[in-house]
Amino acid sequence: MLLVGKGPPETGGIPAFLSALQASALRGAFDLEFLNLSRDAPRIGGRVNVANFARTATDAVAVARAARRADVVHIHSALAPGVTLARAGAMALAARAAGAAVIVHAHGGRIHLWLHTRARRRLARAVLGAAHQIVAVSQGVGDALAAAGLGVRVVENGVDVERFRPDAPHAPDASDERPVVAFVGILTPRKGLLDLFEASTLVASRGIDHRLVVAGGDPDEGGDAAAEVRRHAPDRAEFVGSLSTDDVVALLRSADVFCLPSWWEAMPLSVLEAMASGVPVVASSVGDVPRMVPHGECGLLVPARDPSALADALGALLSDADRRRVMGDAARRHVTEHYRIEGTVAAIGGIYEDVLARRRRGRRLVRGRGQAHHGG
Repeated sequence: MLLVGKGPPETGGIPAFLSALQASALRGAFDLEFLNLSRDAPRIGGRVNVANFARTATDAVAVARAARRADVVHIHSALAPGVTLARAGAMALAARAAGAAVIVHAHGGRIHLWLHTRARRRLARAVLGAAHQIVAVSQGVGDALAAAGLGVRVVENGVDVERFRPDAPHAPDASDERPVVAFVGILTPRKGLLDLFEASTLVASRGIDHRLVVAGGDPDEGGDAAAEVRRHAPDRAEFVGSLSTDDVVALLRSADVFCLPSWWEAMPLSVLEAMASGVPVVASSVGDVPRMVPHGECGLLVPARDPSALADALGALLSDADRRRVMGDAARRHVTEHYRIEGTVAAIGGIYEDVLARRRRGRRLVRGRGQAHHGG
């Protein structure tokens, strides 16, 4: 099984998901290899230009070479906008031409917004036609791809609840007893960071002091987006950079509230990690987030791009330690019951088995036809 996507030093949902798969029980059942498409170069994701065409061609060649020794190639992509969709399609075609079965795993929360025209849905069908199976990370993404006429299986994200856990109620820093609001993601306005900064300022103006810890690196669209985020940050924002998984674990254990006010999402792993760590969540009500975070029970949901509503939700939790504790406990229970990584891994293993079985049946059918023709 050849896993294809971005890994370290990249951070974000897809690298975290791929790392979890490689550390899971899948390695005991299948021979896993990983083709890391990350590169030390300026980020230009989502743009139509010569550099992106060259990058797509380079990646397709790398996939074709690695696919020659693979039975199944499992490609992980956000699938939107169009440049990203075309790149995933080129890699799928290259893998299939090399003789491998192909799975395309759609992670991006933007896909349902992008696939809003008939022309784009037709393009998605054509571009992804080389894949033997499409997998969606959330129900919303699955519905969008199904509406485009693609056969989709939904495999929801899961989290390692043994790694992300509230080992014990954390003691506040004796030198700084302010509650901590944590963000883990990439530094771009589309993650709602400018809204978070405005909300944080509103909360502070109401006399609710707090720390704001922001973890993340540059997004695919490049450093300009991160520079805009930093330019609008209030003084209380503490940027800690891209963190390793162990450092994310430590940050979430020290947090009082986790906030992800994105403009769009699919099924963000960071939310599940925070919930597994016993941290209540304040998030925008986008994608599958309302299914993940029962409002009023495990956290508070607000409309996207609404700093005032975000400030009200943050203020309500930051000013009430007992409510934070009750919601954090409920969040931990909810994730443990519904979103364990073991369920995700079992579902993906089942898809691998199905794709391999179809591949074997196809080969037997081809051989049978060849023998019948020769005998005739």
